[in-house]
Amino acid sequence: MKQICWIVFTSLSFILTGCETENKKYYAGDFINPEVKTPENGNDFILTEATANDSLTVAWTTAEFGFPAATLYTVQVAKAGTYFESAVKIAETQEKQVKVDYATLNNSILIAGLVPETPGEIELRVNAMVNENLQTLRSKAVQVTITAYNVEVTYPILFAPGSYQGWNPGDSATILTSPKADDVYEGYLYFTPNTNFKITGQPDWNPLQWGSGGAGKLQKNGGDISVNNSTAGLYKVIADINKLTYSVTPVSWSISGSATSNTAIPLTYNESDRTLKTNAHLTSGEFVFKETGAGNRILGTYFGNQLMDNGNQIVVPQEGEYTITLNLKKYPYTYTLGN
Repeated sequence: MKQICWIVFTSLSFILTGCETENKKYYAGDFINPEVKTPENGNDFILTEATANDSLTVAWTTAEFGFPAATLYTVQVAKAGTYFESAVKIAETQEKQVKVDYATLNNSILIAGLVPETPGEIELRVNAMVNENLQTLRSKAVQVTITAYNVEVTYPILFAPGSYQGWNPGDSATILTSPKADDVYEGYLYFTPNTNFKITGQPDWNPLQWGSGGAGKLQKNGGDISVNNSTAGLYKVIADINKLTYSVTPVSWSISGSATSNTAIPLTYNESDRTLKTNAHLTSGEFVFKETGAGNRILGTYFGNQLMDNGNQIVVPQEGEYTITLNLKKYPYTYTLGN
């Protein structure tokens, strides 16, 4: 019994004492979260193309992990009220401040979901990380108002060369996009029978490429990913570079709403321009695009002809014959409504 107590006492002493550097003792578990100093709560920013080269300085206090450590700080933004579920990384550094140019900030907050030319609330925080074995320390969120300007958003992309398109990694119409800029990529690709493909990080074969590492697994420089499809069709591909996983799911699309008398009207893939189309008689009313097969997502209008998940209904101004086109070649997905 005495021996057992001595062992426990020794272990506890080690945990409580930690390490000593330059006569200062550090205790594992003495965590202090970083705190954002600038910008401040309530700040208001108006971004314009004319000021795209100006910058926002984000500064914070030092994060403490209880021992000396090389700390990596990540600055994130998210639409207010979303609890950073779709956080967008805008900077990464080992310093305690960073300057973010307005062009980068504008692109990031549009990815986060703000509508261009409209003041919106954005939350900003700083995460501190030493390694995967220690918890990430997060600052409290700072909320600011930002008005973004309208510009084509740049999203991270990967390329998906395969037998279905001639093994061409430079084909810009067969790509995967990361809508949240979080290394999770998606794309809708039309596969010919018995398709094999790979994923590359650039429009050529070097240096970054991923292949199959087994069922549902990605592996750097792995073998061909086999779809094993007996017929041609549209597939949703998801590649998670963080977890090195992938999925390939057959899907179909339709439109439905009051303008279709709530009847689903299917869209047909058009090989000539790689879009989905239908010609239909629509009444005065509204509709949305509906996916079947991979999460059953619903796309509605966001800004102009851009679409977003669970966006607004698309308005049909008057009854008539219409051609509806859905373009899924790159994100954000778009549509046209013509007669």
